[in-house]
Amino acid sequence: MHHHVYTQPCVIEITQPTALTLCLPDSVSDLLVLSSMGNPLVEFVVSQVNHTQATLIIRFQPFLTSIFEHSQSFVDTRKQQRCIGQAIKLYPSMGIAPRVCIEQLRKGLTINIHADENVYFNLPADARFELVTLENDLRLLSEPQALVMAKAILGRKFDYDEPSNMLAVHISELEQVRRDLRDYLSGESGKIHPGVSTELLKLDHLLQNKHQWLLHTYHQSLERPNLGRPSNEQLYNIEQLQRKLDCFELLAPKDLSDMVNQLCDDDF
Repeated sequence: MHHHVYTQPCVIEITQPTALTLCLPDSVSDLLVLSSMGNPLVEFVVSQVNHTQATLIIRFQPFLTSIFEHSQSFVDTRKQQRCIGQAIKLYPSMGIAPRVCIEQLRKGLTINIHADENVYFNLPADARFELVTLENDLRLLSEPQALVMAKAILGRKFDYDEPSNMLAVHISELEQVRRDLRDYLSGESGKIHPGVSTELLKLDHLLQNKHQWLLHTYHQSLERPNLGRPSNEQLYNIEQLQRKLDCFELLAPKDLSDMVNQLCDDDF
């Protein structure tokens, strides 16, 4: 299903406990990653297992970089077990803002892997991602995903003092959530409960208000670098320069003033 979003598969040999660290290069834009957060980031398929050795077939999202390092064995109740022929995928956690997941990828996300007759995968306790087995990869909740994401982004507190490039990411994220809401409403027209439809419309209106406020803040950040400075600062500077020029004309000799005026007339 997701063949179009992955790189070519690679074969990895696991001979001892291994830590796979996923990172986002600085050259990769947040906007590019934002558009791909609905897809699995990594897919593992167990090809062979022989005691503590295993062969994995792995496919990544093309914008990710990966580092394999040996690590200590781990014991954790959150680990996922896979055997020969089974697969597992890494997804952003449901209900978590994509921006938070992107920040964690910037810092580096580590997946611990080790083999012991089967292959075990484990994420850190603070991970904003989840490992989903192939047979359970339904990505369905009691509420539509569009509704869950809309509630999550409405519950976030934006820092309106952030630089303009970060505000642009927030604006794009809001637009994407609103687009998902509209697509869900149009695609499920007549199939969803009227109460859910009404709630989706209310959320879309609230998202629109938040989008307008963010857009206003974004334009202000482009027009003036510091919100604490007056918006008419340029005009103020021009008036101040004009007063300085008038003072120079009063203090300068008449022949010098006539010469400057003549030069200005020649330029025009």
